[in-house]
Amino acid sequence: MSSSLRQIAARPQLVILSIMIFVQGCAYGATLPYLAVTAIGDLGMSDQAYSALTIAASVMTVGLSVSLGILSDGVADRRRMIVLLSLVGTVGYGSVFVFANIPVFVLATALVIPFAQSVHSLLFAAARVETKALQGRDAAAVNTVIRSFMSASWVVMPAILGLLLSGAGTMIGAWGAAALCTLSIAMATTFLLKPATGEAPAGIGAAGFKDALKELGTPQMLVRMIAMACITGITRLAGIIWPLILTLELGGSTRDVGFIAALIAFIEIPFMLIAASLLRRFSLLSIIVVSAIAYGAHMAGFAFASAPWHIYALAFPGAAAAAALLSMPLTYFQDLFPTRPGLGTAFMPINSFLGNAVSALTFAMGSHLLGYSGTAWLGLVLAISGVVALLLVERRVADVGLKR
Repeated sequence: MSSSLRQIAARPQLVILSIMIFVQGCAYGATLPYLAVTAIGDLGMSDQAYSALTIAASVMTVGLSVSLGILSDGVADRRRMIVLLSLVGTVGYGSVFVFANIPVFVLATALVIPFAQSVHSLLFAAARVETKALQGRDAAAVNTVIRSFMSASWVVMPAILGLLLSGAGTMIGAWGAAALCTLSIAMATTFLLKPATGEAPAGIGAAGFKDALKELGTPQMLVRMIAMACITGITRLAGIIWPLILTLELGGSTRDVGFIAALIAFIEIPFMLIAASLLRRFSLLSIIVVSAIAYGAHMAGFAFASAPWHIYALAFPGAAAAAALLSMPLTYFQDLFPTRPGLGTAFMPINSFLGNAVSALTFAMGSHLLGYSGTAWLGLVLAISGVVALLLVERRVADVGLKR
């Protein structure tokens, strides 16, 4: 862990990128927790309209992040893309803050802000380039530590805004804070970030773009994406289930929900650093597999909870296991395309989208047929299914490689 931190500290550009990733995470943390409250409670959108908006924004974000990630591998200098997209995000967040009406909110959320959300994929791709001189496991460990900066922003930003805006009666101010975050990223990229050496030659033609998309759609990659979506989707499923069990079945309060959510985020950060140190002794795949099974077992523990303190107690093992599931899939996919960090990083939004879909579908079916506690068992089923699929595809790829 300390070695990874020293590796980052010894590379000024990695330090700058880590801080920028933190600030980009603050833009997320400023707005995402309050998206539904602002849209429905403050602006008066209907539940159906809000659901349609979130789906449209998710699809737009995935499409842009994947396309821009692929294109960035053929760009000699990613800084221009980061600056432009950050400024677009500043306009999007700022327009919601200034005008605060439904048409502006819808247009900004669905069409403008997704451009800014693709910035974090480019930042992680840039960080990957900065670690190319390191050995495989050292690079993976450093990238895992850098990923923890994103999680740290979620501990800091929602709490600060909650305190600052608690008496305002509206959370619109959060969009102003997000606009400042994206503007600062544009400024830091312009004045502090230097072009990486040894980047790919400029230009990816239509044929190259299509080839990259074909690689995403190969059977092995599809199995990997679905398997990883099942594994990471259980963290989202847990985030839906435990607040419902706590408040509706165990008599807990919304204050308990806030405390536990903050506790989980706080615990995840040191365990991300621990996971990074473990990469020097264990393979990336083995850590993901063990963490997935552990998190699935943790979810099964929700079914046995009979008092609010049980949910508090489950927060520690859950956060410890979730730390690896949140930080390591990025490195896993980047390692599949070591010379194209943009393409590898493009799997982040895909995995997020698929994970959300898996968790939503599982919750809809499970809650209807099994109740909340019964749905917790489905988390274990998903974890085991994802692990088995991931191990099978990796074994098959290894066998094909040996035959060649």
